[in-house]
Amino acid sequence: MNTMPEGNMAPRQGWWGRNWKWVVPVGCLTPVLMCGCFGALGLYFISSAIKSSDAYQQAVALVSENPEVQEVLGTPIEFGFPRGSVNTDSGEGRASLNIPVEGPKASGTLRVEALSVGGTWTFERLEVEVPGREPIPLMEPPMDDELPPGLEALPDEEAPPMDLGEEPLPPEEERLPPPDEETPGKRGSEIDL
Repeated sequence: MNTMPEGNMAPRQGWWGRNWKWVVPVGCLTPVLMCGCFGALGLYFISSAIKSSDAYQQAVALVSENPEVQEVLGTPIEFGFPRGSVNTDSGEGRASLNIPVEGPKASGTLRVEALSVGGTWTFERLEVEVPGREPIPLMEPPMDDELPPGLEALPDEEAPPMDLGEEPLPPEEERLPPPDEETPGKRGSEIDL
């Protein structure tokens, strides 16, 4: 005789049979989430390295202090995620950056091109581009005493013409022989056929 009720006699499902509905999504999403986390961590470290560079910090300081940029963007000015590169090696390097800038009135992009020689950054391009208006330059043109060695500033007034001691050329009819006469002593470039 069977003393157990029939409902308890059904075979019990295995672990996979009971849990597959949550194992499959978790198993697929875990690698995707891990890749996303590693990517975000990589971007954070790259952004931190760019933001800690002298080129970035000097450019941001110049933008923050510029009255024309403050007037156009408003204050406070916030800086977004920098895009570009900063390469340095033994005090020499190159920076090429595009940095989003935003204020209460407008937003734009800070464009930076700089060279480092001996640990000192020199900006080749430093301007804020705001849609709908001319770029705002943040660099002053070099003064006469700041020109690189070997270059001289152009004079403000026109120099007088130089006298080379040459006589003026005779009128054209005096330079050419008449067409009917033979020219004595042909030159080497002339060919007689």
